[in-house]
Amino acid sequence: MAGDEKLMIWATSAIRLMNRDMPESQEFALINVSYDQMLIDKFDDFGFPVGNQVITDRQKLTRLMQIINHAEKKPKYVFCDLYFEESTTYDSALNAEMRLQQNLIVSIHLDDSGNPMYPVITDIKMGLSDYVIGNIFEGVYKFQLYFNDTLKLTPLIMSEDLNNYQSEKKGPFVKIGNWITLNYFIMNYRLLQKDIMYMEAGFNPVNLGELLILPDADISTFLENKIVIIGDFFEHDMHETLFEITSGPVVLINAYLTIINRDTVVNFFFIAIITMLYLGLSYLAIYPEDIIENYIRRTYGKIKWVGNVTSFMSYLIILVVVSIFTYFVFNIHLNVFFLTIYIFIVEKLCTFIYKKVGNRTKNREVGNTI
Repeated sequence: MAGDEKLMIWATSAIRLMNRDMPESQEFALINVSYDQMLIDKFDDFGFPVGNQVITDRQKLTRLMQIINHAEKKPKYVFCDLYFEESTTYDSALNAEMRLQQNLIVSIHLDDSGNPMYPVITDIKMGLSDYVIGNIFEGVYKFQLYFNDTLKLTPLIMSEDLNNYQSEKKGPFVKIGNWITLNYFIMNYRLLQKDIMYMEAGFNPVNLGELLILPDADISTFLENKIVIIGDFFEHDMHETLFEITSGPVVLINAYLTIINRDTVVNFFFIAIITMLYLGLSYLAIYPEDIIENYIRRTYGKIKWVGNVTSFMSYLIILVVVSIFTYFVFNIHLNVFFLTIYIFIVEKLCTFIYKKVGNRTKNREVGNTI
């Protein structure tokens, strides 16, 4: 049934994808580091060298940061989606250049125990860039704003910095500025991996090494007043999503766009719809002579298993229809399968209780008659 849940999310998301509003390519400058690497020594747990390992070329990154710092007109924002785990001789110079930038953020990640791992780069803004997706199926389809109530994910921090508002987590909800959303939400993919691979879309990442060949003035002009995303767009940071294999930076861009466009909104109308749905389904489950039960009894008589299947499917269809509606209006899918199981169990418990009470009442009436 998890596959059915995935199918519904995929189908509704695919309909929205056909009518997607792509962001303006002039807003972003994508810099790819997939092919700009350097070798450093690799050490075992005891500090003994065991060979070499490949990391992003930090000398080139340092050069890029120097150009940005010396430019008269700066980028609007710089997001470095790289994790600086291992130390190199270039770290102090890179760290010094990064500290000079006001609108820069670097990714951090979680270890196997769920604890944040901080890089060798210090005293700069950091955001969690892991994809916490739930457990229905593999693939990035949901995104989280807060991890463990306190640690903000990178797209949320970017949206705060670029739009001058603050966020606050309140239970399963997050208040961002003057509106409320869910901590977990389904991303709308406005930008696909295929978009960054074709010239027509205008989102082609430029390789870091090729960019640095240009004169500093041309590089500054290219980055001026743009959101600069530095990351691995093609090789090692790839993830399964609803529609394709997508690079990590593109996933994070879509999460950011989902936030700033307020795709997922919890308001009075959403709460009213969910309340009416809950009351209606509760009535159908608890009241013994509701419309659905009468129809099933008239149509299938005493065929018990047919009645059970029909009752279950009736609840499922109602929840699917409401879930589709809430997705297109509020960007919120209901967990229809587990809600259906819950309502079905409540109905069967109520039916069992009614039968027990009814039998006892009949026995008492017979005893009184005798």
